[in-house]
Amino acid sequence: MSIAEIIEQEAEREPLAIRVRLASLRDYEELCGLFDQLDELHREARPDMFQAFPPPARTREQIAHWLAQPDSTVLVAQSEEGVVGLAVLLTRTPSGFAGAVPRKVIELDNLVVRADQRGRKIGRRLLAAVVEWSRQRRATHVEVAVHDFNRDAQRFYRSFGFAASLNRLVLAA
Repeated sequence: MSIAEIIEQEAEREPLAIRVRLASLRDYEELCGLFDQLDELHREARPDMFQAFPPPARTREQIAHWLAQPDSTVLVAQSEEGVVGLAVLLTRTPSGFAGAVPRKVIELDNLVVRADQRGRKIGRRLLAAVVEWSRQRRATHVEVAVHDFNRDAQRFYRSFGFAASLNRLVLAA
């Protein structure tokens, strides 16, 4: 079953009662499970770019670093079933180009909802929290990069108001 079929099939599911909160290292195992699902999606779609690697999906040190820095964080969607989604936020270094308009950009580096919980508005709740976290830090923009193969994610972000800004083209050398 494709991602589009799963999303369509689950579109009528009841929204899940969740709370979006800052992650902690106590969430580490559940975070790794979500990263595993995200990584597998990328490996299946682009084996020329992504490969399997030894666990863990992310090191405890990497997650601790994101949580400790004032310019990054990990948000989680928590339900009675545990952590069902995550969003990794990183503040991008401002452009040094004199011709660039000064901007403070928060990069949504990863957003994933547990496969068995998709179609329940969890992603939208996480994304709303991403925007709120960014506004609290006086960001002027929130940006996300989406691989071309991931049409479902592109539709999701566009439905929230995101618009294309840059097309990165690749040539294998």
